[in-house]
Amino acid sequence: MDDDHEQPQTSTSQGICAALLADAPWNAKSVIAAAIATVGGLGSWIANFSSPALASIGASYLGGFFIGWAFRRFLRMAALIAGGLLAGIAVLQETGWIDLDWVTVETQIQQAIAATHRGTEGLRHILSGYLPSTGAGAVGMFFGFRKR
Repeated sequence: MDDDHEQPQTSTSQGICAALLADAPWNAKSVIAAAIATVGGLGSWIANFSSPALASIGASYLGGFFIGWAFRRFLRMAALIAGGLLAGIAVLQETGWIDLDWVTVETQIQQAIAATHRGTEGLRHILSGYLPSTGAGAVGMFFGFRKR
């Protein structure tokens, strides 16, 4: 055998990590700028030159950006899994292996939607008190979600 042409073996976990971190979010110009603003704001606040507002807004943007980036990665996989589950349930019901009471399923879904709506209303009231940071986090989530 010729040892010069052997390919190095990589584990599948390294392949998964490499795929998830392809085009890493911390390489984005806005993330670098927000990190610089956050560090500068923290330094300014520690030296008693300003309030922690700049650091807070920069950190909110960074957090939102990373959440949006991770959500985009997660969303495709979740949609595939949900579609597969729904198709599997439809096939099992059509073949007679399971019998679903769709009225009960619909009631459960409506209750879950109502509970989610109540939770978001409470969250909206909490976040309105932190409007500058919330706005920066929302902008960060938007740009993080758009990051390819």
